[in-house]
Amino acid sequence: MKTTESFPLDCANGVRIEILERSDTTLVIRWVEPGRCHYGEQRWRRRSAHTSGTCAVSRRKIRRGDAVFKPAERPAPSNASAMISAEVLCALTGEG
Repeated sequence: MKTTESFPLDCANGVRIEILERSDTTLVIRWVEPGRCHYGEQRWRRRSAHTSGTCAVSRRKIRRGDAVFKPAERPAPSNASAMISAEVLCALTGEG
């Protein structure tokens, strides 16, 4: 299922994220990180986390192997290490 409903998020670390489109496997995100980077329409893909980290939205711990969304563009963008937990995203959007 694909939806184009805009879903804005203010993150604790000053990053502003707006989910412009989403499906089970892909997100299109507006990512604004003051003083660092701004992406108007950035494609993210669902995958397993290759490393442990922190969810950009919830600041919860992500463990290697967890389902996450990560930037999918090449060359690697400034926020290439960012991850959004698939579980957290589903909870925020009221899905599964």
